[in-house]
Amino acid sequence: MGILKFKFGAVAGVAAVTALAFSAPADAQTTQAAREVIVGTPGFTNNGGLDIITKAFEAETGIKVIVKSGGMDDIKKLATDGTADAVFLPADEMDQVKGAIKAGTRKRIGRSYQGLAVMKGAKIPDISTKEKFIAALKSANRVMHSRCNGAPGGPGCTKTSYMLSSLFDLPEMAGVKHAASPYGEGGDALARGEGDMAVQNISQIMKWDNLVVVGPIPEEYGRYLDAVAAVPSKAAHQDLGQQFIQYATQPGTFAIWYSRGVDPRKGSQ
Repeated sequence: MGILKFKFGAVAGVAAVTALAFSAPADAQTTQAAREVIVGTPGFTNNGGLDIITKAFEAETGIKVIVKSGGMDDIKKLATDGTADAVFLPADEMDQVKGAIKAGTRKRIGRSYQGLAVMKGAKIPDISTKEKFIAALKSANRVMHSRCNGAPGGPGCTKTSYMLSSLFDLPEMAGVKHAASPYGEGGDALARGEGDMAVQNISQIMKWDNLVVVGPIPEEYGRYLDAVAAVPSKAAHQDLGQQFIQYATQPGTFAIWYSRGVDPRKGSQ
């Protein structure tokens, strides 16, 4: 089965900001000018387009956005104690705090893909099928990935770390020369010159000027996160949290998410 071909790049995302059009009336923007909305997000959604969308939202509405970024457990705590007005999480992680979420506010963001990276200037392999992806990995001298120590989901092995490191435990990956990054993620190690390929969340590969995103890991491997957003039932400013989520999921933002490896057309809700 083939995989989606993304057009990656900050330029596409920035250009798309000009197309956003929020429907808040002018008088509402005036009365809300001094207000703030607190948004909790893990790195994969913040780097996946939310950083751009946040700036556009502030410029258009006059509402200041305070971003609280952290790991999955940190964001779930923001949801349960209501210290954020909107939270972004993988769908299965949001399920774990569904009792703390205001009914009817949960919305799909999209499917955030893990991808393959190479150094800028290196040959770009074809990874459009599972077979071609495996062949590309086997051609590498060393494929870098996240380190996973301890139980999956624990402090030494985050959800994405396990997702990426366990890829190389699959039988078909026998013969692939790979290594865990001594610190940071796989893309961080590749950017330091510690390998010739790396697997990591696409949005986080893109922070490195000397790396190129080859494409997403073939979808059959399930190496992706389905992102959703919702308003905590204890949030102080539920109206602003809902307004921010509506803004972040309007069709005008799709090009921004898509440019960072997130497909708004796919994923759980």
